[in-house]
Amino acid sequence: MQKIGILGGSFNPIHNGHVLLARTALTEYKLDKVLIMPNSDTYYKKDASISDEDRYRMIELAIDGIEGLEPSDIELKRGGITYTIDTIRELKKVDRENHVRNKYYFIIGGDSLKNLYYWREIRNLFRSMTFLAAIRDDVDKTGLEEIKQSYIEKYKDVKIEFLSCDAKNISSSSIRKSVLEGKDISNLVPASVYGYIKEKGLYLQGAEV
Repeated sequence: MQKIGILGGSFNPIHNGHVLLARTALTEYKLDKVLIMPNSDTYYKKDASISDEDRYRMIELAIDGIEGLEPSDIELKRGGITYTIDTIRELKKVDRENHVRNKYYFIIGGDSLKNLYYWREIRNLFRSMTFLAAIRDDVDKTGLEEIKQSYIEKYKDVKIEFLSCDAKNISSSSIRKSVLEGKDISNLVPASVYGYIKEKGLYLQGAEV
C-alpha cells in the first residue's frame, strides 16, 4: 500500500507555488508520491495558444528530477468535464486490478475548504480519501477548524488535515498577464518552464488574463 497525494488544477502554467505545495505535502505527510494532475475541461481552452500538450510538458519540466513528484495525464485522457470522484474511482479500479489498496490524499487550498459542500458526491469523496487543506503559517486556523467540524457533524466519515505551506501568493493568471505585458516571470516559475514559455512564445497572443 502506498500513500499517494493528488494535486490537481489547470496548471496554466505550473509555477513555483505548485511545486512547493506538492513537495511540502510529500514531506509533511510522508507520502510515497504526489501526482501532479492537470484537468481537462477548463476555461484555459479559450486560449488557443495553449494545448494540453504544452501544459503537460511544462509539468514534466517543472518536476523533472524531484523524487516523489510524478505527472499524471489520467484526466486529460478521460477528457470532458473533470470530476474528482470519477478520478478517484478510476485510480481505485486500477488498484483493484493490481491487487493493491492505496490511500489517497487530495491537496486543496485552505480557502477552498468551505466549498467542498458543492463538490460532486462529496460524501463518497470523504469516504474515499483524505483532504489536505493547505494554509499559510500566519493564518488563524480557528475558522477552518470550525468548517472541518461542520463537515464531520454532517457527513461523519470525514478525513481533513491541514498542510502548512508558506508558498508565496502566486497565480497562473497573473503569470499569463505578466508575460502578455512583457514582464519578467523568471522568479515565479521553474527555470525549465520559463525557458519553455519563451521558446514556444506562449501567452503572447490571445491569452485569457
